[in-house]
Formats: sequence, structure tokens, C-alpha cells
Amino acid sequence: MTYVIGDIHGNKEKYDAMLEKLSPKDTDAVFVLGDVIDIGDDGIAILQDMMYRANVYPVLGEHEYMAKKFLPVIAEKGSAEKALAALEGEEKEQLAKWLTMKSEKTIADFLSLDEEGREAVLDYFSEFTPYEELEEGGKTFVLAHAGINNFDEGKSLEDYSEEDFVFAKTDYNTPCFSDKYLVTAHTPTVAIGKEFAGKVYSKKRHVAIDCGCGYGGRLAAVCLNPLKVFYC
Repeated sequence: MTYVIGDIHGNKEKYDAMLEKLSPKDTDAVFVLGDVIDIGDDGIAILQDMMYRANVYPVLGEHEYMAKKFLPVIAEKGSAEKALAALEGEEKEQLAKWLTMKSEKTIADFLSLDEEGREAVLDYFSEFTPYEELEEGGKTFVLAHAGINNFDEGKSLEDYSEEDFVFAKTDYNTPCFSDKYLVTAHTPTVAIGKEFAGKVYSKKRHVAIDCGCGYGGRLAAVCLNPLKVFYC
């Protein structure tokens, strides 16, 4: 079985409950579509759990994109405020933005780790892929955190940047692919339509699985073959 989870946002209680509900075997695969950290309290603890699970595969979200870029600077300077003061231009703007994204607990927990623990977390960020493409039940699925910016079906996925997958603004009314299915998180499904509040959206070759876990909603997962939805 192949399962996909998205936007855990530091909620370890729901993360643990979902893994218990799925009970993946060693031969199963669990893809996590980014935004594991921030907002909730236990992002670093969830990362530490994920990194020791051989069948869990992380896909990059915008919160991990920011963390892997700025946590080394913050650690070097000793605090987020000192790192912000040391940066200039676009990097300063990006860090300032991340500091408004409820990242303070992630930063504090990272700084509380010893050197070995910090290195392990930073090394794990390098395993986060910008997207995954896989075959299940005769169908092709593309997994990406937010979608694909400036999408062109004739363009290879390898030719897009990390930012295209992480910060995409997705049009849910228009299918990306004519022969593949896109699976994303990032946008709470209530923003797609009020009728999808707390529910997985599955229309027009697009499966959107962020049900607002970071904002008091449910954590969702889907099994790709057969397509089945799980909630915690």
C-alpha cells in the first residue's frame, strides 16, 4: 500500500493517531507532503520520528524550505533575532516572513538540541524531495506540496524548481495533467469550497488532502490504490 499524509504542522497527537490507524507494514510506503513543522508544538519531535522510519518518505513544504535555509544561520548566530539582523535583502525578507509563520517553537526546539541532534535534523532536510512521481494500480500520481507553478504538460518535472512545487498557486478548477493525478496539501480544502471543509477534495485529476490540521481541523491521509481516505 502507498499512503499520503499532508500538513501535520507539529500536531504529534494526530500524527501518532494516523500512523496507528494506517498501521503501515514494512512493505508499505508513507509519503508526507511537507509542512511537518511550525504552528503546532511538536514539529521537531515528528521529524525525529520520521527520520527513523525506513518506509516514510518526506516531500518538501514551504515550512521545511524555510527551516533548512535558515536554521543553520540561526544556530550560528544564537537566535532568530541575531540571524535576522545579520541578513540583508531577499534573505532577510524571507526569514522575517518565516518568523511570522508560527515557527518560534520549531526554532526553540531545534536550538535546544545538542550538536549531533541539530546535524541529524539538518541532514534529514536534505532527504525532502520537491516532488515524487509513482505508479499505483495502473495510474500515475505526482505528489507535490502545493502544486506546480507555471505548469506546462510538455515540460519535464525535472525542469521545475523547488519553489515551483513548494509555493505554487493551484487552480483547482483546471486539471494539470491529462493522464496523471496530482496529489497536494498546502491549501486547506475549505479554501477550495466550503463544501469541502474537513474533507479530502478529489476532482479533476486532483486530490487535495490538507484538511486544516494546523488550524484545529482534521489530519487526512489517502491510500492511492484503492483510493481510500482516512481522518484523525
